[in-house]
Amino acid sequence: MHDVAVVGGGPAGTITAGLLAKDHDVVLIEEHASSGLPMQCAGLVTQEVVDMCGVEPDILSRIRGADVVFPRGGRFEVRGEGVKVLLIDRADLDRKLADNAADKGAEIRYGTKYSGHRISDKGVSISAGGGETASRLIVGADGQNSKVAAAMGGNLPKEYVYGIQADVRRRPEHDDVMTLRVGSEYAPGFFSWEVPFGDMMRVGLCMNAGTGGSPNDHLKRLLKTMGVEKEDVVTKYSGKIPLGGRPKTYGERTLLIGDAAGQVKPVSGGGLYPICKAAPILERTAAESLRENKTTAKYLSRYEKGWKKEIGKELSRGYKIRKIFTSLSDEDLEKVFRAIDKEDTRAVLSGIDLDSPSSVALPMLRNPGVCMSFLPMIIRAMI
Repeated sequence: MHDVAVVGGGPAGTITAGLLAKDHDVVLIEEHASSGLPMQCAGLVTQEVVDMCGVEPDILSRIRGADVVFPRGGRFEVRGEGVKVLLIDRADLDRKLADNAADKGAEIRYGTKYSGHRISDKGVSISAGGGETASRLIVGADGQNSKVAAAMGGNLPKEYVYGIQADVRRRPEHDDVMTLRVGSEYAPGFFSWEVPFGDMMRVGLCMNAGTGGSPNDHLKRLLKTMGVEKEDVVTKYSGKIPLGGRPKTYGERTLLIGDAAGQVKPVSGGGLYPICKAAPILERTAAESLRENKTTAKYLSRYEKGWKKEIGKELSRGYKIRKIFTSLSDEDLEKVFRAIDKEDTRAVLSGIDLDSPSSVALPMLRNPGVCMSFLPMIIRAMI
């Protein structure tokens, strides 16, 4: 019997498996033939996230600033000193994380589809790849449609946003500045992105469901605006992102991490930073559980208490910011643009920590003009 079975070979699964495998018998179950595919991430991360991952992925570009385009064409330029964010090769990162987990001793079973599990006093029996695997604990790292989370019953995230992106042949005007667009035309309820790398651009968007048109319709409109022809589209990816967290991230002999746990930054949709923060807490909880032979939901609840203490406040604040943002009409967004289109607010935004975006909210609201412009919108969003 294995100590831990991890379901899912993305970063959540491989980072967790790598940490646990140093001292425990770990098997990782992944339905695809390799880690990294299909890619469902823009690949924008901070240097801190790369450092926490413990491997060096290929870096496609280093972004030092952003142009935020508002519905009527207003452009807010954010510039700062040094590199703000990296565009990495996510497939390369995923493969290196998997290799690292295997080097630490994790057994990785590719091409093995998880279909369910049963929990008893003796352990966990996992059905996968036509066979049965036994373990003392199971970790659900199987993404936004997590079957492990679903097996806990009524464990859905508050909402999903739906995304799509394409790599296109397009020489960027600036190789270190990305463009973000807000408003209903391209990305209702979220934003779009245009990120340069070499002679290419990574162009994508996320949007709320039920806001008119599909993600692909909005992407076509965005590419047309950019002047990108159909034959210039090299690859295209799509997926969905859970936001707002799940009711529970633990159960009898069960722990969840990453998208499976709803550990996603609500403002940006990024998941790597929360994974890197939550994985060591999961590892400690699982190690204590196995050592003490205490695998009940009550005992494992300390994992959720731990990760929420570490990042829960930021995720909660981020979701409140998202609630305000989604309440804004295009007209409201124009009011926001007029309120922040000033040198002092540019200075504040240029210092934003992309892994902790709520940290910029208080300094912004201390500005009387910004505060008075936002106050009616905030009140409306909270009602």
